[in-house]
Amino acid sequence: MAIEKLPGALSDYTTLRVGGQAKSTLRVTTELELIEVVQDLDQQGENLLILGGGSNVVCGDHEFPGTVILVGTQGINWVGNTVRVAAGENWDEFVRNAIERGFGQLAPLSGIPGSMGATPIQNIGAYGVEIAQFIVEIDVWDRETSEQRILSATECAFSYRESELKRKPNRFVVLAVTLNLEPALKIPIQYQQLAQVMNQQIGTVAQAAEVREQVLRLRATKSMVLDSADADSNSTGSFFINPIVPIAEIPVNCPNFSLSANDPRYASHVKLSAAWLIENAGITKGFSVGNGDSPIRVSRNHSLAITNPGQGSSHHVVELASYVRQQVFNRFDIELSVEPVLVNCQLDPLQRG
Repeated sequence: MAIEKLPGALSDYTTLRVGGQAKSTLRVTTELELIEVVQDLDQQGENLLILGGGSNVVCGDHEFPGTVILVGTQGINWVGNTVRVAAGENWDEFVRNAIERGFGQLAPLSGIPGSMGATPIQNIGAYGVEIAQFIVEIDVWDRETSEQRILSATECAFSYRESELKRKPNRFVVLAVTLNLEPALKIPIQYQQLAQVMNQQIGTVAQAAEVREQVLRLRATKSMVLDSADADSNSTGSFFINPIVPIAEIPVNCPNFSLSANDPRYASHVKLSAAWLIENAGITKGFSVGNGDSPIRVSRNHSLAITNPGQGSSHHVVELASYVRQQVFNRFDIELSVEPVLVNCQLDPLQRG
């Protein structure tokens, strides 16, 4: 299939539905097309924005001064317990497919919007599971050296919502991700909220298909599953990352979670609930700035999500996110980090006086 030139603004290609026009928008459907287009445009000195499902990005209202590449590559190749998945494959469809084949370990990651290529960049995770646990290697195009490379899981240096791919956003283009999955019709429950809805104890096992069903229900109650009938699902998912702080700095009564005991960077640290911090800084679900008349609001179903139920703009998103972050800082002296990628826009600096 030939490379396709597409019309429309970035708001048409992102789940938050904000973003201005781009100078050009192209859709590629093969790895070769993706490599050739990126290489050609890099040689021209063109600004690039590479998108999969557009579910983890906030694009500014002004024109993007460059080319947007929409990755539509496909291909899932199973060899025993190992599977190589093209970057453009839909993540949740792949999870469903894996469970149907008897590989149930990914069930807690059901319902996360976006494409496979985005999953390792921020090391997606949910309900006690992270994608890094299963990654063997990642095929990438290295824009710095103009060569196709294979990065091992070790080279990716995964940590909580982090990776070398995220730390160097303009260097690597993900072409495919290779996972190793063990056959499993039943999997352990590792997260308290999931255990509660399944009426089980943490550490007990459940059918992977049932775990997927319950995870999808849980995410739907939080408007964290894309649904055209749910205006609150027009979001990037969680807008802020759960902060990591020393144990001595845990706010009173704030829920906190232990981190990997094998990572020395997390020694004597815990992960806090960003949702709790936001709510206890006075930000209620459904909150919006400007006497409540802004078209952008905090989700009515999850205080970590910023949603666009109407015709909001990135200006309104930045305004609300900046306000939320400032209120949390004022109340707890904790700086929240943004989870989605900000393109052509940025949050207001924190006032620290």
